[in-house]
Amino acid sequence: MRLPATLRTAVLITATVSLIAAGCSEDDEPETTSDPAEFAAQELESGASDSTTTTTTEPDGDTSPTDIPGAILNRFQLGLGDCFEQTEQVVDGVRDMIFSTFPCDEPHHFEVYDTFTHPAEHPSVYPGESVMRDYAIQLCYRTFPDWVGQEYELSELEIDVLVPTRANFEEAASRYRGILCWVERLDGEPMVGSSRGSGW
Repeated sequence: MRLPATLRTAVLITATVSLIAAGCSEDDEPETTSDPAEFAAQELESGASDSTTTTTTEPDGDTSPTDIPGAILNRFQLGLGDCFEQTEQVVDGVRDMIFSTFPCDEPHHFEVYDTFTHPAEHPSVYPGESVMRDYAIQLCYRTFPDWVGQEYELSELEIDVLVPTRANFEEAASRYRGILCWVERLDGEPMVGSSRGSGW
């Protein structure tokens, strides 16, 4: 969905306020270090669901992640320039979003064009998904023209983001503050080739 100029201004104000609030620590707990990609990969290998999944009581239609084309990886492992697909599946009664990467010269719907790390210190209170998304979209909007070579308002592409969940943001073991910016076509058709410098 296109973001009108007035909404983008409101997003910036909301994001700024939320960033200040999120940066306030509740305690002075010692900082623990962990690799979120490694942590997530262990979950993926053990069959545990990603923190973005929701349970369902509809077991019918279960399929295996091995049915998905491309190289399956955890969302924490997506990086700059990755071209990928998202596939929602129900596995063992759990609704899950599976990410798989492809060479950019093959048809794909999404491409990561920028990455950020939320600057709030640990521990901090999660500001909420909508505030986090608004903050991320504002950041991604600013860097869109540099990647695509076209102003967002004149582009054939749409911006979307992947943001930390509450568990990612607050829990020490799985702490992850990464924000991913990606593009997809407005008409929903697949892209062939990278969007970088494309002028799309």
